[in-house]
Amino acid sequence: MVDFNKLNPSRSQAAPLDPIRIFQRLPKPPHINDLWESQSEALKLWAKRRSENDLVIKLNTGGGKTLVGLLIGQSLANELKEPVMYLCPNNQLVRQASDKASEIGISTLTYEAGPGDLPAEFLNGTAILVATYNALFHGRSKFGLLGSGMEPIRVGGIICDDAHAAFSAVRDAFSISIGRSDHQQLYTELTTRFRGDFDIIGKLGSFDDIVERNDPAILEVPYSAWAAKADGIRQLLARDYSETFRYQLPLLRNNFDACHALISSREFSITPIQPLVHLLPTFDDCRRRVYMSATIADDSSIIRTFDANPNAIQKPIVPETLAGVGERMILGPALTKVPERDDLRIARELAVSIVRSAGVVVLVPSEKAAERWKNVGRLMMGNRVEEAVQHLVLGADRGPFVFANRYDGIDLVGDACRLLILDGLPRGANNYELLRAEVLQASSSMNISLARK
Repeated sequence: MVDFNKLNPSRSQAAPLDPIRIFQRLPKPPHINDLWESQSEALKLWAKRRSENDLVIKLNTGGGKTLVGLLIGQSLANELKEPVMYLCPNNQLVRQASDKASEIGISTLTYEAGPGDLPAEFLNGTAILVATYNALFHGRSKFGLLGSGMEPIRVGGIICDDAHAAFSAVRDAFSISIGRSDHQQLYTELTTRFRGDFDIIGKLGSFDDIVERNDPAILEVPYSAWAAKADGIRQLLARDYSETFRYQLPLLRNNFDACHALISSREFSITPIQPLVHLLPTFDDCRRRVYMSATIADDSSIIRTFDANPNAIQKPIVPETLAGVGERMILGPALTKVPERDDLRIARELAVSIVRSAGVVVLVPSEKAAERWKNVGRLMMGNRVEEAVQHLVLGADRGPFVFANRYDGIDLVGDACRLLILDGLPRGANNYELLRAEVLQASSSMNISLARK
């Protein structure tokens, strides 16, 4: 007699929790045969500690951390039966992660900005939502804000990919930047309010040079002066600029007294002492958070940015093997006996030679520094950086492309970029980073941060 109970769906095999077993059961294209040893080791170490709330996984550049993160995300979805998010620093990496997931058969959805609800497949835990950090961290987040009256979206797991590239993006989400070119009147009004305070502390000359003569330095408003005037500034912004800063004000409105106020020739910035991630319950209450990175040298930055558990961060998962990591040749004309005037000539000749067969990218610290390359490569700024990356990845255009102060959050594999020219060291991405670099110059903290980038 046939036992029809064996056909009962409720008795079907449960979804596997082991990420390596998940990989083995997924349909894969011919060019993906197996995991690299470093990937397998990372997944095994994570599986032993999967119940911890915060975990850091470090894989070398080129070590395949996107695949590792996706497999961990699928494992958490299978275990918790709750929504899982996969966060990336920018849209280019969102597309790359989504393409990788599609390639190996993991179901994902990309976040859609604008009106509309979050997708049902994400909410019921059947598909991983791939999004930028900015999609979650802002004052009108679809995921809900503490004290907004909106029921926050609860998620079981969040994979923070390229976490090292997210530090400035997360801080920017909690910062109000009043650009001089966009808001001349407001910039002038706010800086004028503090001119007398800089006179009191003997920095009136520096203040006037920055505000009146475009000196490149950064000044922090004395905290006593800021504390006395912060509420008046909050009222001004809420009354006259609520729509302009609609994504930032809801995050800072109750925390102006816990902020730095920074003045540069370009902008007046208001940024919290530490990002207020507790205002986003989706992130703060998440049961499992995994921070993936290739280059975090100072794990305290994860604590400062994400309020991660210090005890967990002290024990990162770091595979010992280098299997899967490609080889690199590093040429340093400035460190050889080549005459200084020939440094640029040598780099330019290399760029012209390599671009015939593969992609070439030049990284410079500023738009001004890019002037040296105007006869060799095309300067790409803002959204055009993603456009250039797409051309390089698809092989549609090899460049050379020049990126100004974009040292983080770009992934160019194989022939997409065979020659990378570093013409100058990176600078801070915002006023806070520039001030920190100035105050802590030559310190171990800044040297580690520079090495990380």
